[in-house]
Order: sequence, then C-alpha cells, then structure tokens
Amino acid sequence: MDRSAFFEAVRHSLFNGELTQQQVAGMEAILDFWESPPVQPSGELKTFWDQRLVSWLAYVLATTKHETASSMQPIDEYGDDAYFTQMYEGRSELGNDHPGDGARFHGRGFVQITGRRNYAKMNEVVRHFYPDAPDLTEIPAAAKDSKYAAVIILYAMLTGALTGFALKDLIGDADKGQNVDFFHARKSIGGLDAAETVEAYAKKFLLALVNAGATV
Repeated sequence: MDRSAFFEAVRHSLFNGELTQQQVAGMEAILDFWESPPVQPSGELKTFWDQRLVSWLAYVLATTKHETASSMQPIDEYGDDAYFTQMYEGRSELGNDHPGDGARFHGRGFVQITGRRNYAKMNEVVRHFYPDAPDLTEIPAAAKDSKYAAVIILYAMLTGALTGFALKDLIGDADKGQNVDFFHARKSIGGLDAAETVEAYAKKFLLALVNAGATV
C-alpha cells in the first residue's frame, strides 16, 4: 500500500486537513500488524485472519478514531480510581476478585479492555506475537503500548472476543455481492452507540485504503 497516499487522503477526509505525528504513528501500528505481524497468527485468530478483508481494516481504523477521540493513540478510560472502583470492583464476571482490581484493570487501549479476566486473555494473545511483552496482569498500563494495542483491537474485532460479534458476521465481501454493514458492525465492540458516526468514518477510511492499494 502507498501509505503516503493513504495518509494524504485521510488527512483531508477525516482529520480536517492536519495529521499529527502521534496520529500517524497510531495508525501505522495497526497497519504494520495488518500487513506484517511479527509471527503468523495461529489458533482462533488464524481462522479469521485468513478470511480478512480491507473493509475490516477500515472499520478497525474507524473504531480507533472514535474510541480515542481522534487521537489515534491508545488511551485510558475516562475517570479516576474512585470511579473505576465504583464501576468494576468485585465484579466476578470480569475476573476482578482481588482488592483493587476495579481501578487496576480499568479500560485501556485503542479499544478498551476492562477487568482482570480480559487482561489475562489479551496477555496470552499479545505474547504470542511479542514474547518479550510485559505481563498485562502485572503491568496493565502496557496495554497502552501502540504495538500491543494494535494486536488487541485486531484480535478483539476479528474474533468477536469482547462481544461475541466478529467482523465477518457483519461486514461481507462487496466483490462477492455480500452485505457490508458498517452500521451494525458496531456490535463487534458493544451496542450501537455512535454507530452512524463510526459508519461514516469507515466509509472514508475504506475509500482511502482502496485508492492507496491496500490488500490483505
């Protein structure tokens, strides 16, 4: 893919004519993993990886733009320790069984993972690709490293790990006459909040990717 052409296109269509170095770096972390993961995907991810479409990448980038308030950098969930404790402390469905887990395992990333259980699951995924990565259950803030955050968002959205809705269930291959449902693809992250906004972003990202020669 011609990344210069891609960034020039999204600069005007999605970022009001300006892109910061950090915004470019965040998108490049996702593009780098998409184009050349450090090791080949295996297990559950491989099944989805072998079916991936450029339209999926467009939706991942669109989700990143929305979830990070256009910074394109992994972020912390908004709030303080008191808020996180109120929201997440003691929630066994999140695996928060130790004192302090509510604040310790608050949301982080391009798309935010919460709870000890999700951090433990994503730790295994990240370490498949980056064996030297810190243990996310011991250093949760490492989920904000862009190369690890890229693994997490792609794994979560391609496999449906966070919600049970994988991108393949919602975004088909337009070349085969399948439905490309960028609106309901929001279910891969949660409900349908901001679905129209993310849909509009995805269409612009897809156009930029296709015109720049993106492939799988």
